[in-house]
Amino acid sequence: MSGAKKLSAKLAASRYRHPAKNLRVITIAGPYGKTTTALLLAEILQEAGHSVLTLTNRVCKLNDQTLEVDFVPKAGPLQRLLALGRKKKVDFVILEVSQAVLDSHILATITLEMSIITGDNSESNALSEQPVAYTVVPSNRSKEDTKVVPHQAISFGEDTLADAKLKDVKLFKKGTEIELVIDHQTTLNLATHLIGRANAYNVAAAVAAAYVLSVNIDTFEEGVARLEYVPGNFERLPLDRLYDVVVDGAHEPRSLELVSADAKKLTKRRLLVVSDETVGEKGHVVVRPHASGYIAVGAHDGPGIKGASDSKVAAEVTLRGAKQEDTVLFIGKEYASMDSENLSVAQRFVEGTSE
Repeated sequence: MSGAKKLSAKLAASRYRHPAKNLRVITIAGPYGKTTTALLLAEILQEAGHSVLTLTNRVCKLNDQTLEVDFVPKAGPLQRLLALGRKKKVDFVILEVSQAVLDSHILATITLEMSIITGDNSESNALSEQPVAYTVVPSNRSKEDTKVVPHQAISFGEDTLADAKLKDVKLFKKGTEIELVIDHQTTLNLATHLIGRANAYNVAAAVAAAYVLSVNIDTFEEGVARLEYVPGNFERLPLDRLYDVVVDGAHEPRSLELVSADAKKLTKRRLLVVSDETVGEKGHVVVRPHASGYIAVGAHDGPGIKGASDSKVAAEVTLRGAKQEDTVLFIGKEYASMDSENLSVAQRFVEGTSE
């Protein structure tokens, strides 16, 4: 099967006349933050005057225009999108890499400009093996493990030695302020509409990528501020209720810990959490300490946690228990998934529940 997919990838590249040949392709892989980092980097590049095609599993965009196409992680559809980028004469293509994209073998037909690694998983490890000119890695991952020369690799994070170091993060209900030190000498004060420390990491990764690509540093502040919204990313639902409702697609333990801790800091009263089946036992362990009440689909009752067999019932029970100035946090890929009208599953459940 692998041999057939490799042949299919080569044929697809040939069918569309190798569209990536004249494009600067940036790939992003890891367990979290891929879509948001891609969208942030696209905004920075556009602020600097570049044309960008952004391809993620949540949204595909040509500059500020959302494309009415599905992200199909197969060689043919992806080469067709790259051909669109060539036709529109974009400067950069940003491609989110999943296991399905790797399995399509399309990367073997593309000369990659950059790889951005958000964290360790099988996809990011596989992407690290791809030849690239530049790479961006978390500060807890050694740059020496990459296949690029040292000055073309850059790290981001909170560690002292990080090339893009998060020095300070301030949380607000409508955004986040970030003090970021680049290359141990240049301090940037950035503000994003996106909420939480997880998004501070996404900003750091995007800025690090732009910096190593020699993008004008004066565009970083406005570029980061351009992105106003990412569906399912600490998304506060516009509801007329006495309590707040937030939806986040986090399902990996590190993201879950950051999101639930930040939601706790930003709530006036209690944090009530409901998670879907994509959040496993390790996720329950990191969420539980931050929640005044926690219902988890697929889990069994235990200290600080109530199990539920159905995501809709879990939502209804949580919402019935919410009081004034509480925050209800829906977490997991299922709750954050969007329907054809761009409404999340969580929002559908909330709108179907009367107070």
